[in-house]
Amino acid sequence: MDTTIVSTMLYTISDEFGGFRMSSWIVLAYTLSYVGCAVFIARVSDVIGRKITLFTCFLIFLAASMACAASKNLNQLISFRAAQGIGGSGLYAMAMIIYPEISPPALLPIISSIVGVIVALAGISGPLIGGLLTTYTSWRWAFWINGPCAFVPAVALFLVWPSDFHATKNARFKHLDYLGTLLIMLGSVLFVFILNQAAIRVYAWKSPPVILTIVISGLAWIALVCWEWIVSRHPKLRHLRPQLPFRLLADRVMLAGFLSTMLTGFVMLLVIVNIPLRAQLVNLKDAIGSGVLLLPLMGSTAVGSALGGAASAKRNNTFWTLNLASIFMLIGSALLSTLSDSVDPVPQQYIFEAILGFGLGLSLSTMTFLTSMQVEFEDHAVAQGVVAQLRIFGGSVGIAASFIVFNHKIQEALTGVLTQAQLDDFYRSPTAIFRFSVTQQLLVRQTYIDVFNIDMRVCAGISAACLVATLFTFQRRPQSIKERLADLEEAYARTEAATAAAADER
Repeated sequence: MDTTIVSTMLYTISDEFGGFRMSSWIVLAYTLSYVGCAVFIARVSDVIGRKITLFTCFLIFLAASMACAASKNLNQLISFRAAQGIGGSGLYAMAMIIYPEISPPALLPIISSIVGVIVALAGISGPLIGGLLTTYTSWRWAFWINGPCAFVPAVALFLVWPSDFHATKNARFKHLDYLGTLLIMLGSVLFVFILNQAAIRVYAWKSPPVILTIVISGLAWIALVCWEWIVSRHPKLRHLRPQLPFRLLADRVMLAGFLSTMLTGFVMLLVIVNIPLRAQLVNLKDAIGSGVLLLPLMGSTAVGSALGGAASAKRNNTFWTLNLASIFMLIGSALLSTLSDSVDPVPQQYIFEAILGFGLGLSLSTMTFLTSMQVEFEDHAVAQGVVAQLRIFGGSVGIAASFIVFNHKIQEALTGVLTQAQLDDFYRSPTAIFRFSVTQQLLVRQTYIDVFNIDMRVCAGISAACLVATLFTFQRRPQSIKERLADLEEAYARTEAATAAAADER
């Protein structure tokens, strides 16, 4: 929820602090920390246990949230949002790991549906709650409320959690893949960072810093794959817990699923951020009104998440549900790109959002279930962490891409129409448009309509690519639910036996 809750607050925060051009960093600071830490935290939990890891993440999230609420300027808010993202990434990754671990194997399809619905409701309801708080109190309450929301479950978990367990009792800090962690951070964080810096015109696209950073990012991804291959083959490195196990990359179904997850995240976060912005700049809605416009997306995403898991309750239908999800995303995105320029939202918008949301929901729960079905028991934690990380990475790229389009179109359409002083005022605060002439206001409004339509066409293209990726999840004979349950029960038995043996030795 804290990934998306700020989407309806960007307008208000920019007006208070100034720096509308920098407002994307309020979202990206959180998501980049998320991307950099999710898998590493999953691996750390193998060493110190799920309980301590989860409790520590609660503390980080709580402290950072309070700091966000007390921020005095935009730079402070962005910095504290980055710290909040570290805690948030751990909370999300640990939930994705713990749910399947503590649930009976027979309930995996149901658990996948529940997790998908929770993720969908949290992500889509964030903007609505942010809008309510911004309208009736202050945007700062979006962070203050994290106090009781984090403190109560943290204490409850600490007190009632049974004796700790985790998948690998013999893991130590020396077994963690620190180089893999560094390469993932370089590859993902640097790429999104420089995209956004170029988008807000800190650097020119062809400038040496942009080119060099993109090259370093690309080399980091290549080095990561090479390093994980070496770890999987070299006898002296077999003790390492790889950050991205090469056997996952070598699995065609999982690799296609990872790509699908990243592309789905691109569409999901871009839409969640841009629909409220369009509502405020085009439909002249307040924060709560812009959040209400997301309700069809929220409801249909929850329905899609529930049905995504239910579709595989008796037999493995993940291939079909993932492809259906991509088709709904493609249709919904394409239809949203045709919205009229009327001040009042047209009824069709709600239908188009529902179509898109249904596809997003199907994808969310199906990927959780596919990961549980496809990977070995020892890779379960890191695989779920990778899914969480790639979804947010895709969303981060989507947000950066959206702001690239926004800033390019603003410069292209308004240079010569607005003075440089007016452009600077608009970049500091979007409410500056109300000080422009009527003709200039209409031009700014039309420019953002064009920006939104381009964004939705980009989402349609990404959804088409997602459909191609999901085709590679096809299996002539996918593992049945019954077979998977037998494998999991055997794995659980081995884990319990190893745990008991370790306890006897102590």
